[in-house]
Amino acid sequence: MQLVDSIPTALTKLQQTKDFFCEMEQKGAILRIFGMDTIRELSPRSLNAATAPNVQRSSLGTQVCWGICTLMCAGVVVVASQYYFHPPSGHFGEHYSLLLAHIIGGSVALLVGPWQFSRRLRIRKLPLHRWLGRIYLLAVALGSLAGFGSALFSAGGVVTHFGFGILAALWFFTGWMAYRYARAGRIEEHREWMIRNFSLSLAAVTLRHYLPLMLFVMHWPFLRAYVPISWLCWVPNLILAEWMIRRRWAVAAI
Repeated sequence: MQLVDSIPTALTKLQQTKDFFCEMEQKGAILRIFGMDTIRELSPRSLNAATAPNVQRSSLGTQVCWGICTLMCAGVVVVASQYYFHPPSGHFGEHYSLLLAHIIGGSVALLVGPWQFSRRLRIRKLPLHRWLGRIYLLAVALGSLAGFGSALFSAGGVVTHFGFGILAALWFFTGWMAYRYARAGRIEEHREWMIRNFSLSLAAVTLRHYLPLMLFVMHWPFLRAYVPISWLCWVPNLILAEWMIRRRWAVAAI
């Protein structure tokens, strides 16, 4: 009687053993089809590693370029600060309020902008990165609107009106697009538009390199130099920014 009672139990265990080996055989087939590397890639630990931020140190060359850019931005801010205390003469002096708003907005953008491309700041202090981003974009809005108004009174006529006017319009537009994508959580697109926007912020830097070159090296009169400068100060910057974006340059890697 005891032997008869044990038969169902034995059959149940036998069926469980059979099911176990069938399951192992199926898993072995999956491993043979996909390979162990694929299975590891689908594991939770691998997924977490894939989504973890890259905190590798940037190259020395990248850090040097970032440092030079930051110093040049600070230098332009220092030079422009003289207008806080000594309003210029000529057409700039006639529209001093627009000039002052443009200088304030541009100065804040130049001081804050480089730090928006700091990977370490973004990873370690994300709230600070976001607050600096808000300050930067507000400064861009102020500087671009005042810059557009100033472009209407710029020396050199229609060519400089259009050159500086388009610069101001694109400066505002690219900042707005960067803000929209940040709000939507589309960080990659946000970063690309920030690259475009900051390249236009750097027009203040390139202008102050090209203009002395034309005035003191090429010995051009001011108006002759000022007309091409209204385009040269920002068009090459934007082309370079677009090239960097399309080449997937590690811009935010400081």
